[in-house]
Amino acid sequence: MGTNRRYPDTGEQRAQQRRLLAARNRGALQTLSDEQLQLATRVVSLAPDRGPMWALAWVRFGDVDVRCTVKVNRWTDEAVGVELEVGEEKLRCWVWQGAVQRTEGRRFEP
Repeated sequence: MGTNRRYPDTGEQRAQQRRLLAARNRGALQTLSDEQLQLATRVVSLAPDRGPMWALAWVRFGDVDVRCTVKVNRWTDEAVGVELEVGEEKLRCWVWQGAVQRTEGRRFEP
């Protein structure tokens, strides 16, 4: 089977959606607890309005971990608030900074 020269990422996006949908059936999207985040005592940076910032992140549904493309909405010195789409549903959660990898051409910094 060949590759799609016009839209080379389409196949990976579909595969990622299949993985996310399968994981979503295994349980709810998990997020860091209030105790872990300590938002009352930490500085929270918001993503600028100039355009979305994308990253690869490990997220967990029930007992299943999935690496996927996420939109970065905010961050602290230890955690990142992300948004992802699973089917038609937009989900948000907090993950540790170490679970997130910046993608080319996009950046976020604590």
